[in-house]
Amino acid sequence: MSSRENERRSYHEDSVEHEHYEGSHPIGDTVSHASLDISETRPIFHTRGVSGEESLSAETAFIHMVKAMLGTGLLSLPLAFKHSGLFLGLILIVIICIVCLHCMRQVVHAAHFVCSRNGRDLIDYANIMRGAVELGPEWLRHKGYFFKQLVNVNMFVSQLGFCCVYLVFMADNLEDFFTTHTSIHLSKGVWMILILIPLLGLCSIRRLPVLAPLCMAANVVYICAVAIVLFFFVSNLRPVNSLPWFGSIYDLPLFFGTVMFAFEGVAVVMPIENRMREPSAFIAWNGVLNSSCLFVLAIFAVTGFYGYLSLGDTVKDTATLNLPDTTVEKWITRKIAVENQTKLVYAVRFGGVFFTLAIAELIPHLALFISLIGAFSGASMALVFPPFIELLVSNAKGELSTFIICKNVFLLCFALLGFTTGTYAAVSEILKTFSS
Repeated sequence: MSSRENERRSYHEDSVEHEHYEGSHPIGDTVSHASLDISETRPIFHTRGVSGEESLSAETAFIHMVKAMLGTGLLSLPLAFKHSGLFLGLILIVIICIVCLHCMRQVVHAAHFVCSRNGRDLIDYANIMRGAVELGPEWLRHKGYFFKQLVNVNMFVSQLGFCCVYLVFMADNLEDFFTTHTSIHLSKGVWMILILIPLLGLCSIRRLPVLAPLCMAANVVYICAVAIVLFFFVSNLRPVNSLPWFGSIYDLPLFFGTVMFAFEGVAVVMPIENRMREPSAFIAWNGVLNSSCLFVLAIFAVTGFYGYLSLGDTVKDTATLNLPDTTVEKWITRKIAVENQTKLVYAVRFGGVFFTLAIAELIPHLALFISLIGAFSGASMALVFPPFIELLVSNAKGELSTFIICKNVFLLCFALLGFTTGTYAAVSEILKTFSS
């Protein structure tokens, strides 16, 4: 995987390594539902005992959040604006960002409530869902482990999709560069196989400190690349009236999927929040979560709007192709004998890379793949699960008001509409592409 993906996975591993329960034993086995009274527990957003190298300052957490949300999806936003129209895209991307931000806040608040009920300090996304279900209505409590694994499966699919997109993105750009500037003409599939060599080396690095210099170098290159792309956009703007302001309603599902893919940082919200000594600095109105999401929204809006205004209907799957022709391991460590762990860990890592390559080879059309992953897994992780969790947590608190029910039903309908139409549109376009 790329250094950015390794970093994202390391955040997730740092969080879930604190998980105390496994198998199908419910949270309620540790702390009885009946024995807990909210008024007798500690404050929801209390100071954690995280210190030293493990803790993150608000500034550092802000940087990590921004890095996690800025990926290759950013460079496909001009194409998303082509699907929606210039100004409709600007309006919709703000709405989607606000909804995603609200859903992220729902998850964080639910996490601290669940932790206050079972005496824990740290928790990951899947166990937030499990805890919320097991604190929910009596008829649903025994399904906690199922819902936990449902989140884990969606997390796996989304991260696999991100890795596949990175692979196709690299192959696309290498093929374009070498075909244009050299006599080396290789197909995209061959470039994917060649990329395997450095990828297998990168996925062999199992410690984040060893990976840190590569991540820093990748971040510097990424920032420079985005700066170059944005400079190209603003230097070649078309008249605003030359492009449609409002696109076809039939293309909006592809817009939704691409934007949801771009907001790919939902998987690291809890791992980053878990490493903050002062959780209130993460969730406050001017805290890390709000600030980072609004900062990323500004970058997304500028890139999508000016990218489409610059490239027009000639925009390609990723904006870099339009530039001018110039120069699982936790399960292994718990279940497998120590003497066999190392070999199996590397086998799983290498197998993951080959599996990613196989999927990327099957669906090499970057824009459609981005829309599919964004609409299917991105929407589930960012929009479907959080309202469901808040409904269960509000019920456990005795605060399930009509407003909360209506708000979350609306959010679920919005998410399911984008999920179904976006997935259907992406799959239909993929099948149409293959059939032609």
